[in-house]
Amino acid sequence: MTKPLVYALLGVAAWAGTAAADNFRCPNGSIVSTGDSQSMVAMKCDPPTYKATRMESEAGHRGATILINVEEWTYNEGPNRLVHILTFRNGVLMSVQTAGFGR
Repeated sequence: MTKPLVYALLGVAAWAGTAAADNFRCPNGSIVSTGDSQSMVAMKCDPPTYKATRMESEAGHRGATILINVEEWTYNEGPNRLVHILTFRNGVLMSVQTAGFGR
């Protein structure tokens, strides 16, 4: 193989192996990332427009059921901005999703 091809393949392999964290820029300008605690996000960001809480169950060790607290915070900043949904599982930010433009 030629050297440029080897370097290109190494670059692609390095890029593919990096873990991407979801980030969210709060309405006040602060940035939070997946892995941040719920209390850290609450300190950095303004209160969300809407909060929803539910319990989910997962199979645990030896058939035991584990209950997980899932909380979704919705930030709706108006018709010219995207709505963002932050999902926390047991108090840790697990994902940031967009849901179209706000109202």
